[in-house]
Amino acid sequence: MIPKRVQKNQPITADLLNNIIESIRECQIQSGTGYSFSRTAGGTVLSISQAQKQKAVTTGQACPFDVSVSVTASGQDVGLALGTINGLMPSNNFDKINTSTSGKKYVVINCESNGKNVVSASWAIQNDIPVPPLATIDVAPTTFGVLVAAISGSDVYKTIPCSNITARVGPSIQEDRNTYVAGQRNYNQYYQWLF
Repeated sequence: MIPKRVQKNQPITADLLNNIIESIRECQIQSGTGYSFSRTAGGTVLSISQAQKQKAVTTGQACPFDVSVSVTASGQDVGLALGTINGLMPSNNFDKINTSTSGKKYVVINCESNGKNVVSASWAIQNDIPVPPLATIDVAPTTFGVLVAAISGSDVYKTIPCSNITARVGPSIQEDRNTYVAGQRNYNQYYQWLF
């Protein structure tokens, strides 16, 4: 949680500094299954391991949301193994999407919510890197996407573990309000979807 702003002439205490440090730590990228990161003078570098390529290729066993690619005369057909997000299967889970073989592609589960529960989902292929869902005030965003895999040529790199997806609403940041109303909290609470 980001601490409240320091007022003029307010002492800076160890608790305040520790809260700032904890807020920064919450924003740090952590290593995970199939990827690592490093910090350089130019910024943070995220590296996806070659070993994270489709588990199905090495084990013959499909995981939820494994991506299959088959070359066709008109490009390549991309398919998605059965999977659920919060128990809901994407409406087009059985569809194949035909796309070109050039460039990078991103497989995304697009979700709609009522701010508390996922109410619909479908999968799509994007040419641009997906934007993480933004936090919104008082309720989670009503739409968000989950990056499932990246495709480069016919190589597939999964970004999620071998499991169905569980998404939950969580608090993100607090922001001081410019105006105060008696009986109301003096900050805006932002929420986001966490996976």
